[in-house]
Amino acid sequence: MGALPTTQKERWQRGALAGLLAGILASLLMLLLSLTMGSISLPEALGSAIAQSLPLPVFDYLHTLLGGDAKHYLFYIILVGQCLVFALFGGLCNLLADRLNFGQWRDEQGDLNYSVGLMLAFILWLFSGLIFLPLTGSGIFGAQLVTGALNTMFSLAITGIVYGLLFIFLHNRLTWRLLRRTASPDQETAEALESKRIERRSLIRNSLVVLGLGTLGVAAWRFITGSSGGTASTADPQLQSNLLNKYQQKISPPPQPTYGEWQEVPGLSSEVTSNAQFYGVSKNLLSDPSVKGDDWQLMVDGLVSQPFTMSYKELLALPMHKQYESMMCISNEVGGSYMSNALWEGISLKDLLERAGTIKPGATKVVLYAADSYSDSIHLAKALEPTTMVAIKMNGETLPTSHGYPARLLVPGIYGMKHVKWITRIQVVNTDYQGYWQQNGWSDPAPIKMTSRIDTPTYGSKVSAGKQAYIAGVAFSGNKGISQVEVSVDGGKSWQKANLRRPLSALTWVLWELPWQPQAGSYSIVVRATDLQGNVQNPKIAPPLPDGSSGYHTIPITVS
Repeated sequence: MGALPTTQKERWQRGALAGLLAGILASLLMLLLSLTMGSISLPEALGSAIAQSLPLPVFDYLHTLLGGDAKHYLFYIILVGQCLVFALFGGLCNLLADRLNFGQWRDEQGDLNYSVGLMLAFILWLFSGLIFLPLTGSGIFGAQLVTGALNTMFSLAITGIVYGLLFIFLHNRLTWRLLRRTASPDQETAEALESKRIERRSLIRNSLVVLGLGTLGVAAWRFITGSSGGTASTADPQLQSNLLNKYQQKISPPPQPTYGEWQEVPGLSSEVTSNAQFYGVSKNLLSDPSVKGDDWQLMVDGLVSQPFTMSYKELLALPMHKQYESMMCISNEVGGSYMSNALWEGISLKDLLERAGTIKPGATKVVLYAADSYSDSIHLAKALEPTTMVAIKMNGETLPTSHGYPARLLVPGIYGMKHVKWITRIQVVNTDYQGYWQQNGWSDPAPIKMTSRIDTPTYGSKVSAGKQAYIAGVAFSGNKGISQVEVSVDGGKSWQKANLRRPLSALTWVLWELPWQPQAGSYSIVVRATDLQGNVQNPKIAPPLPDGSSGYHTIPITVS
């Protein structure tokens, strides 16, 4: 069987197809190593760099359009792009193997030697470590990442070698397949071969089109329906104008909470959120870090007289206390689900700082570093508050991996991005340190804005006329508590006080409910809250970026 006569275009196509298939398998291996061993994930590195470099208006638009899933869409797009880059390298390799034939790289049948695959792996290894990763801000071979340069070099080498050898194997299989066809007595005509090539190109093109349209379709669906899940109503200017005109910023003296007889209402949030249902947000596109407690250490240093490092076992031996505390993400929309409540157990951050001796003059902030290269800071005065905690247990269980095992920060009264997970270092500094999200334009002080949410009835639902029903939900004001919740069923023209359930602590949300026996008709239900200091929830509609959302949760209801 002689050599396969092919054109330059055909060699390119055969190399690109082999590179694409090998690239898909190599990418899956890279993700597997990242998930199981904490190794480098190139899509994650690029995605993080893109997220931080996006102009604030673009970031805000994408966040509004796609919500919390935006980072997942970005990851999938980059992953597809990585596979296409692998295809590009495969096509170029198959062309250059003939033009730069240093030694016998291809035999007489057209097969490539496996040494070519190893050479390709080495080139990709150098390209990733010396060019790609530095451009993403990760340093040479990821030296700036928590994974470290050695881990990155090893995992990139494994991925590259697997890709290179798979590329040669697949390329040669494609070559032999074509050779058998040309040597067969009933070989296909040139027209038939060309037809099959067109079909293959069409299949690849159509697959990419379907992938793109699918992504755009999901984005469009989120754009059309996302706001119906519970944000403040912007469609009725008259309603917004009415709320703003009648807005009273503060009530003095503050109302006294009314804790009446409580009725369990279906659809109302649980007072304590289970670990599995507690909301989770991180900067990571796909996988969060998996930290081993036996190897973990916490460093406390900076402007302190006695810096120290302790193990997880030593941390567990310290005196601990418990506190109920609710958390809310700064990206939470009005009426959104990024808000939860749990019982936490841990060590006061103040106690850890005191263990480090005297805080030196000039110190202004405490910086928290995490195992996923995330970082943020809080003001020293906030760090010294007794309720600021390094938590190691959640709802009576060891802190789950997704919520920061082995240790995370809790900072009552401040949005969740400041509650750093997977802590590895606590540093006292005299600079105005700006964390990961602050560099992206989000608020640095990040105090929680008062919010209230209607859990039941749900948006656009139908309620039976003349039957006993309940309007119920939650209200939250960080560490300022809730003194009253008011509900309007006529778009803010009149208000009724809801019954409150006594909160588990001054740091948690408050559950509220209002008995309702409606008549047939259409209703616009609005809710607002007042904190224990008499501050009234702000009706002015604002998006989450950069300081957190505001506005009144408003839902339409049909009673029939």
